[in-house]
Amino acid sequence: MPRPIVLTEKIKQQAREDFEVMLDSVKMSDGKLSYSKSFKYDNRTAVVWLTMEAYRKTIALLTEFKDEVAWHGTVSRSDKSEFIVENILVYPQAVTGTTVRTDQDDYTQWLYGFDDETFNKIRMQGHSHVNMSVSPSGVDDQHRNQLLDQLEPDMFYIFMIWNKSMSIHTLIYDLENNILYEDDDVEVKFLDVEDMDDFLADAKSKVKKYDHEKSKHNTKSTHQPVADYETSMFDEIYNMYDAYGLRGKRWQIR
Repeated sequence: MPRPIVLTEKIKQQAREDFEVMLDSVKMSDGKLSYSKSFKYDNRTAVVWLTMEAYRKTIALLTEFKDEVAWHGTVSRSDKSEFIVENILVYPQAVTGTTVRTDQDDYTQWLYGFDDETFNKIRMQGHSHVNMSVSPSGVDDQHRNQLLDQLEPDMFYIFMIWNKSMSIHTLIYDLENNILYEDDDVEVKFLDVEDMDDFLADAKSKVKKYDHEKSKHNTKSTHQPVADYETSMFDEIYNMYDAYGLRGKRWQIR
């Protein structure tokens, strides 16, 4: 669930009241007192949209680099809880399979090379975890905390971690609305990309997992072994080419 980022007066008062209740019932076996409380919002979600250009550039970085790679994104807020990543910008960096390092002078020079409009839209940091989990590392958490300290009350910032299997970890600091969104609180969508929902639903209704054991014990099964299926498929194709007088000509299935 989404969480607050800063303690409002309402949250502070709630914490004080809960702390008072805890003090009335606590028993200390070692003379120490600790207090922890989590604050959450209900029924709030965010959407991060990627333009076609941003999406294609992200996929290109994921597929073309064997090591980690990091990037920034220019982002606009399109609604109270919707954000559009418009473009992807790769900054100077030195990488290994598990790390990204930046030279502060090179990075600063790169950053200040943009016009004011672009500079003010750089509100996203993304990087790849190559073939590993997209769970943030200790270094990732430290980086986020450092950046959070620099954000003004009316700002937002998005962090994304991708890997080659297209898993995505997303975190949004929305200071303007005092909400921290993370993972299940965020839906990542793509602008200008044809909706595949109907196509995939139809495909999933037709494609079933082949059950070897069921086929082995069921003589009436209509499933064919893979090799037989491929043979049957190509026989049909050859018959089609015979019908059109094309047998023997060069052809390729695409």
